[in-house]
Parts: sequence; structure tokens; C-alpha cells
Amino acid sequence: PIKAMDDVSFINCGRYSNAIIKLDGSLWMWGNNTYGQFVGEYTYALTKVMEDVVAVSCGANHFAAIKTDGSLWTWGKNSSGQLGIGSIDDEIHDPIKVMDEVVTVSCGDAYTAAIKKDGSLWTWGININGELGNGTTENSGTPVKVMSNVSSVSCGELHTSAIKDDRPLCLCGYNRYGELGNGTSENSSVPVKVM
Repeated sequence: PIKAMDDVSFINCGRYSNAIIKLDGSLWMWGNNTYGQFVGEYTYALTKVMEDVVAVSCGANHFAAIKTDGSLWTWGKNSSGQLGIGSIDDEIHDPIKVMDEVVTVSCGDAYTAAIKKDGSLWTWGININGELGNGTTENSGTPVKVMSNVSSVSCGELHTSAIKDDRPLCLCGYNRYGELGNGTSENSSVPVKVM
């Protein structure tokens, strides 16, 4: 192992890139920069991206960060609307504010999920397998409310899992290998209660 940095409070790994939050709230990244994820020139060294960050999630080629004021910011590849900014531009180099009052964010391969302070779950991006859980298989370039009373969310490459306040585990999306845990191999575009 090679020591990269001191005073680190959080780390998240994407498919091709990595992100670190330091104790001072600064966000640093390194890895693939094909879609301008690092808000600067391509480099193999750690690159400072933002200040005042409390959480970050890395997708395949897009990223989402929550700042100390609860605002959610996204940047990187956007070909499926995974940035949630209402357009499908191929790449966004500068972080763009998406919404306020966000407490949790998780990036899948080409989609994003966020929980707001009121417990509502919002998803956006690619949806060909129903990973957004909104009852369709159409991509969404803007956040769509999926459920209420959600306390935790995690995005896989092609499926999503969430825990509601009453604790059942709900999953949606790709299910060829039984990822949804509902005893079938059929995809689901709506959350399926597992336990």
C-alpha cells in the first residue's frame, strides 16, 4: 500500500475513479478523467474538486456530492441524464446544483438516487431495467420521487436497494441473476419488498 493523503474522513470508489473527503471538508479525486470528472486537467495525482463536502458517491463516469448546507451537486458523464440537471449533455466539467435538503446519495452505473431530509427517495438517469423504481423503463433527466419514509439507499450497477423506516428491504431493476431476492429472474420497475 502507498500512502496518498492524511486527515481523510471518507472515501468512495467508482468504476474508474476514486474520491476522498478530508477532515476539512475538501473533496479530492483521481483516476480516469475521460468525461471531465475532476473539474480540471487530467492528472494521475489527487486533484481538489470542491470545498465543504460531507458525502460523495462515484458512478461509472459521473459523481454526486452533498455539501454541508445539504445541497446536492453532480458532474461528469450525462448521456443518460444521470446528473439530474434536466438535459442530456455528454459531459459536464463543473459541478451543478441539483436539489437541496439531501442527506444521502448513491450513484449506480449511469443513474443516481438521493434521500432528502423528509425521507423521500428520488432517482434519475438510465432506467432500461427499471433501476429508478418509478414504474417505467424510460430514462429520466430530472429527479423523480419514488418512495417516502426511506432511511437508506444503495445503487448497484443496474439495480437499487432501499430500506424504509419500517425496515423492509425494497429492490428494483435488473434481476437476471436474482439480484432482487424475490424468487424470480424478472426485472422490476417498481420496488419489490424482500424482507
